[in-house]
Amino acid sequence: MGGLFLLTAYSQVKLQTWEKKSTLKSARDSNRYDLTYRDPARRGGIFSSDGKPLAQDDESYALTINFDKIPHSDAYFMELSEATGLPASDFAALAETPKESKTWLDPVAGSRYKAVMALKKRWRADGLSLKLTGERTYPLGDAASCMVGVIREYKERDLDPKLVTTMDKVLGVDASSFIQLLVNNRDGRVYTGLERSMNKNLSGTDGVKVGLTDRNGAFLPMRMEEGSIPKSDGKDVVLTIDSDLQTFATESLRKAVEVNKAENGVALVMNPKTGELLAMANWPSFDPNANAGKQGKFGFNPAYMAQLEPGSTFKILTLAKGLDVGKVNMNDSINCEGEWHPTPKSRIRCDSHHGNRAHGTVTAERAIAKSCNVSAAIWATRVGRDDFLDYIRKLGITKRSKLQIPGELHGGLDYDDPAHQLQLANFGFGQAITCTPVGLIGAFGMLGNNGIRVEPRILSRIGNEIQKTEPGTPIVKPETAQKVMDCMTAVIESDEGTGAKLRIPGYKLAGKTGTAEKVGKGEKGYVSNFVGFVPAKDPKAVILVMINHPQNGAYYGAAVAGPVFQQIAKAVIRHYSIPPTEPIVAPSKASKSTKQMAELID
Repeated sequence: MGGLFLLTAYSQVKLQTWEKKSTLKSARDSNRYDLTYRDPARRGGIFSSDGKPLAQDDESYALTINFDKIPHSDAYFMELSEATGLPASDFAALAETPKESKTWLDPVAGSRYKAVMALKKRWRADGLSLKLTGERTYPLGDAASCMVGVIREYKERDLDPKLVTTMDKVLGVDASSFIQLLVNNRDGRVYTGLERSMNKNLSGTDGVKVGLTDRNGAFLPMRMEEGSIPKSDGKDVVLTIDSDLQTFATESLRKAVEVNKAENGVALVMNPKTGELLAMANWPSFDPNANAGKQGKFGFNPAYMAQLEPGSTFKILTLAKGLDVGKVNMNDSINCEGEWHPTPKSRIRCDSHHGNRAHGTVTAERAIAKSCNVSAAIWATRVGRDDFLDYIRKLGITKRSKLQIPGELHGGLDYDDPAHQLQLANFGFGQAITCTPVGLIGAFGMLGNNGIRVEPRILSRIGNEIQKTEPGTPIVKPETAQKVMDCMTAVIESDEGTGAKLRIPGYKLAGKTGTAEKVGKGEKGYVSNFVGFVPAKDPKAVILVMINHPQNGAYYGAAVAGPVFQQIAKAVIRHYSIPPTEPIVAPSKASKSTKQMAELID
């Protein structure tokens, strides 16, 4: 016994000293000593301002069983069924077949992970393994997909031709080059929307684990090698978007687009004091959770990818400039005969909202209420071309937005147009100039913020870094902004205003309708617009609705876009519990006023 002990001791000394290097080399070569695994980083999620997930990795696992390395016991299969939620009969039946291993298509919920791992350890079932599926889910579905974006396997047929064309304008590349820009070279998948622009922050950095493992495959903390690199999980991105307002705005917009057989539509809700976009709805959209080969295309989002004429909504901005530089006075009056000639060979005409193009003698407030083109054209020519162009630049509508989402365009105008006077007159009522809806709501927002324009933004926080609001730019004096807001209030509160049918009892609102005829090669139809503030005094939100090319008869902004504004305004009132701004005047008995308010707001 003593001799055997000495022989064993000598063998171990020899193995641990003289033969150590060759033994370790042999172990590593046969992958029997230390193992090297890639430790994938968790991709960060995208969340709304109220904490709802808009994009996140699915916390589910794919179950794989190697039947040569698990117990073949009814008791084991019963416990495995209880832990995974899968039928025990499936395990028992597969165990009797020649098949060595099986991976289940139905994922195991993340909440079951600990139970399965405990079962594996207790039964010493080395053939049992769980692996994260890596699927990306989008809980808000089509209500946010064109903004949040999507990660998909690359299939060229799923790319929206409009998206390719739009990005072609932005990047100056042909369609095939654009497709390559969309495809992530590392994994061959397509990233769009915020999933693409925030990819560097969301993806994190994978780690590497090198070391000794136990029988269950878990690395031993004290036996990790120098080559190990800790992973760095991706950062979560929090948006300014409110999930409830986003969902409601999308549904209201969808109904309007479908009823009016429109090409597409946008509804934006913004805090005019901070520039925070509370909702960015668009329709049509796509389901990011559906199979890409069977449904949907990658999203074209007209909120920042479409260049549209602002139409008559722009008249309020023209009035603001005229008042601010003293070229227009609230007590001035203009005689509208239905048309006006800025030059001997050109003509500006008013539209027949009320069956008569001629509005007669109108003050500034009445001109806005009745949406008089002639008045707005005259105001613009009084300001002068150079000053008006400088004003447009300060409003930011000809600049690209700073949302940090792929595909952002900017507005534009023809600076070389030889017909300066006619072009300036058209500027006055929102023609001969294009903008994106995001750029336009940024310009309107300054009226609800004492004349100070704040850049629209959608990012609230990246990881632990708060995204600060940029300093605002003074555009007009506070008293000017208030005068214009009073005119916009008359659009809804005045019986002859174009938005008179959009009132909400108990709440004084400010708004402006707009109807722009689409111009340019291949363009046809109208863009129906409405912009408004909730409430008119000290507004909590500015709402912009633009519906492109309605084809079901109606096309005026009040009839097509106005109802969407009204519905979203009611949602804003409910969501922020905004108290009534004025007494409710009941049509019959006063006792019914409270009930009437509840019905109308609901």
